Amino acid sequence: MNSLESARMAQRLVAAEEAFQKATQIMSTRVSIPVSDRYNALYGREDLHRSLMALSIDNSFAESGMKRLAVESAGGRVPSGSWVRDTVEKVPAKEMQEMLAGALGSTPEQVRSFRLFNTPVMCAADLHDIPRYDRDSDRGYLRRSRRERGTNTFEGYATLQCVEEGTRAQVACEHVGLFDDKEDAVERLLVSARMEGVDVSLLLLDRGFFGSPTMEMLRRDRQRSLMPCVLTPGIKKALEEYARGEREMVSDYTLTHQDVEGASFTLVIFPKAGGEGETDPCKKYVPFATNIPIGDILWNVSRLPKDYRRRWGIESGYVGVEEFRARTTSRDHPLRLLYFYYALLLYNVWLIANLSLARRYCTLPLDEPVITVELVKGDFHRAIADSFRG
Repeated sequence: MNSLESARMAQRLVAAEEAFQKATQIMSTRVSIPVSDRYNALYGREDLHRSLMALSIDNSFAESGMKRLAVESAGGRVPSGSWVRDTVEKVPAKEMQEMLAGALGSTPEQVRSFRLFNTPVMCAADLHDIPRYDRDSDRGYLRRSRRERGTNTFEGYATLQCVEEGTRAQVACEHVGLFDDKEDAVERLLVSARMEGVDVSLLLLDRGFFGSPTMEMLRRDRQRSLMPCVLTPGIKKALEEYARGEREMVSDYTLTHQDVEGASFTLVIFPKAGGEGETDPCKKYVPFATNIPIGDILWNVSRLPKDYRRRWGIESGYVGVEEFRARTTSRDHPLRLLYFYYALLLYNVWLIANLSLARRYCTLPLDEPVITVELVKGDFHRAIADSFRG
């Protein structure tokens, strides 16, 4: 390794150390989980959050993760997994959700310090489902969805993520249970984003949100959006009309269900990649629903598919989030909420560490990560073990 590479590695380690301190500060101050303040208490709030961070970066279960940390800290005074779990489970779910939302909401402000989020950004909303194998919906905490991995019961979270290159921060999160409507969850995400000073220029949604309730909410909130259509009988008919030359590429459309009119939107039909030889319009074309004014669409209609492809950035974001999520078999709501939000926050801290280094290298905007997830996790793990070693 030459001197330049050595210097850059040293800078990366410094950035990772700064990220660790930032994560500890955010969680210790924003997520105030009560611990004993008696003079003979063994562990404090920082011990709790360092333990939770260790479980997150190792994707560990509480008991096995804390036992491993005790070994790695060379006999240091490390809490047990049961102490960590029991301490968290004492916090009411609603209170925990509010604290965690505040902690996550504090990170876009730090991203803005890099002169990002100062202008409107493109974002994507999606549902992140964690498979559960419970026999019931756990008093409505779990949601039902299409069967996957041997279950149709999931712990659901709606998330809002910026999909601009180099700024893929997790902006907001909402738990989605059995009795929650998707459109309400999306509206809450948008409200949270605005409160954090994030102006969403275009909201990208998958077809799971296609329907009158979501579209009416977006129209009411004056939020521009783009999503692929579900192939309802009416949409199929529109594609057939387009194939016969009876409908324009960009046209007005109104959803109907059992002869009842629903939301109106602009229907945009694009040729499907690889569908040149197809005769079935449903296989040859891809329909999109948007509330962007027709005049703005016609000005640069070819841009819409390119914009929508950015939504795949949220999929890579989910992969990154899963790198930071602790595991548990507990059904306790506060604990499970904490584990998921911790993963979102650590993902944002990793992004901030990369932005910090990119600014030092004068390479903003960030095209690709300067520090890998593995490097940050490794540095965090060493710092946590050293802190317990005393």
